[in-house]
Amino acid sequence: MGEPKALVRYEEQTFLETIISNFQKAGVKKVVVVLGHAADKILEIVNLDSSELVLNPNYRRGQLSSFQAGVRYVLNTKVEGAFLALVDQPQIGANVIRNLARVFEKESDKLILPTVSGKRGHPPIFPRWLFPEIVDAPLSMTAADIIRDHAPRVVEVEVADERILWNINTKEDLKKMKNKLRD
Repeated sequence: MGEPKALVRYEEQTFLETIISNFQKAGVKKVVVVLGHAADKILEIVNLDSSELVLNPNYRRGQLSSFQAGVRYVLNTKVEGAFLALVDQPQIGANVIRNLARVFEKESDKLILPTVSGKRGHPPIFPRWLFPEIVDAPLSMTAADIIRDHAPRVVEVEVADERILWNINTKEDLKKMKNKLRD
């Protein structure tokens, strides 16, 4: 895309600023941002004062390493669950996040996954009891593998918002998303 995804503009803000804002609007009290690739450049441009920063020096080892860094950061706190929000999904709104959080409040021992028409999307919520397993998982695993390993403890939440399925990986994806949002 020519620049780090965190810095790509979405409406009035960068992807990262939009994601942080959406989680805060949804009432998420602790927003932890994990940075790896281009962290210095991102920190020059994005104000992270309203969130908590974790630097992942192992980011080259894959996406799970960043999730592990974030979970490790909250491991010894009273946090009951962790959303996994990806930087290429700024379009997921506060309403979806809020609805998932409400379900998690009632089912805090479950993995919470948003769905639309039976298709799973983002952001999932991982319960506290999974934190040690996430931190200790081999980097050959993915978050999807962890979810699959605990399928009986998954609660799917129908959100009727197809944006939970979108990933913005290219300029063309960004253009398509903007066109869909205008329609």
